[in-house]
Amino acid sequence: MTPGAAPIPQPIRAFGLATIVPFMVSAGLYDFGPPSVGPWALLCLLSWSAVTLAFLGGVRGGLEAAHHTPRWSVVLMSFLPPMAGFMLLIGGRWFDPVWQLSGFIVAFILTWLWDTRDVEGPAWRPRYRTIITAGAALALGSAVEQAMHM
Repeated sequence: MTPGAAPIPQPIRAFGLATIVPFMVSAGLYDFGPPSVGPWALLCLLSWSAVTLAFLGGVRGGLEAAHHTPRWSVVLMSFLPPMAGFMLLIGGRWFDPVWQLSGFIVAFILTWLWDTRDVEGPAWRPRYRTIITAGAALALGSAVEQAMHM
């Protein structure tokens, strides 16, 4: 079996798929729900995006902490996804939702690029990260389209 073909363990796969559900539900409510639900669904989508970016940064920092000599640069970089998520979440005071949602898409893609190019951890991790990023980006992308028409 090639390293990329290593199966994603079932608990991890289930958790990854469960991670995507709040993206899809909140984006679906934002896109297709009654207008009164739209602002709450958008807040849920933005908040879940920030939480997920914080988790992904924590995983990266945890992988680095397992090294005998953790690299300062990687530990520092692992703080960027949660900080980006936080700044995008509170940015609603200054930015239109289209910019917030688009910023989250960019943050997820940049984090994905880092996680899949600089592979640390199990061999299945790049495929797992691709699943989470694809789910997040699809949900956020549909919400961007909706926000552009509001």
